[in-house]
Amino acid sequence: MLGREIALATLMREHVEEPCINYSWMTNSSYMSRVSGRDYWSDREGVFYEYLHRCGINLVPQWYFPGEEHKRLEEGQLMHVVRPGGTDDIGTPEDILRAVDQLPFDAKVEAEFDVEEAAQGYAQNLLMRMKRTEDRVLFIDGFGQADFMGGYSRWGYENYLLAIMDHPEAMRQYYHHTALRGRLLNQAIVHAHEKYGIAPFVYGGQDICAGGGPIIAPDILREIYFPELRWSCEPLIENGIGIIWHCDGNINPILEDILSLGVMGLQGFEEEHGVRYEQMVSLTDSTERPLSIWGCVSVTTTLPHGTPDDVRRAVERSFTLAGAYRGFVLSSTSSVMPEVPHENIDALFKHGQEFGKAFLSA
Repeated sequence: MLGREIALATLMREHVEEPCINYSWMTNSSYMSRVSGRDYWSDREGVFYEYLHRCGINLVPQWYFPGEEHKRLEEGQLMHVVRPGGTDDIGTPEDILRAVDQLPFDAKVEAEFDVEEAAQGYAQNLLMRMKRTEDRVLFIDGFGQADFMGGYSRWGYENYLLAIMDHPEAMRQYYHHTALRGRLLNQAIVHAHEKYGIAPFVYGGQDICAGGGPIIAPDILREIYFPELRWSCEPLIENGIGIIWHCDGNINPILEDILSLGVMGLQGFEEEHGVRYEQMVSLTDSTERPLSIWGCVSVTTTLPHGTPDDVRRAVERSFTLAGAYRGFVLSSTSSVMPEVPHENIDALFKHGQEFGKAFLSA
């Protein structure tokens, strides 16, 4: 089977005897330079594709590879990002309310959205990337959502969180606006699948949680955020497009809310914050099928600080606990950063291929 076929059959939760291996959001450019034999910074995209091929990777769920900030990290520079008071002339929570009041009406947003144009652009990017790899890799992409993390990224945490606490109805209006844009994109994704034949899967999520749990009380999220998120995802769920949700931080307090969206898979799992991998692999989707699980080699402990043997043990644990033929994808918990030793990355991919094939074909 070609790599694209292996990944697609895995996500379909079919009987596959070859492992599906995620590219693991590689930001270690020196590793990609080493495995390709070429300087990553001289041809970032070309070296990225070569890295996929040489490491036996057959799934890329997000178009993401090292940029200038990662280069500075590799060079040992210290970086400090300061966002005093947010952006967009936002200095207080009340400034956010004024920005929300200026959002366009739903009818204007809908009238300006071209489903065919969006579907064509979405599909062309994925099909072009798969053609570039000669179908050795399945590419999927993101989807439309009610935007939680965009608020604090744009306006700053303090103003954003105070606005949610003090003016929940106004912030629900903001979530509705972003959910409408997300819903329209998801309608385009459905159209792209039907017309252009892209894979019926999407990957993404919202960074809602930190190590201690959600940064906003779950009851508030259930009141003003999750209804809009669920509405935005309806076109995908109703048309059989599988959603794999990225789990950040301690997601346990809102795990049931995420599952109730109708997702078919989860990725991430910060076990150091209480998200037990053993629990994740026992979960089922809304049809009582086992969830597709993507994990679970840690980028905060095992990969940067462990030995190659530690990585190999984590790989074996990931396969063994998940079990065969349930949509398991070998993956890191998040981005593989520049400080991860090359021999540990080698162990992740090489042992993933060798042990995975033996495990699945046993």
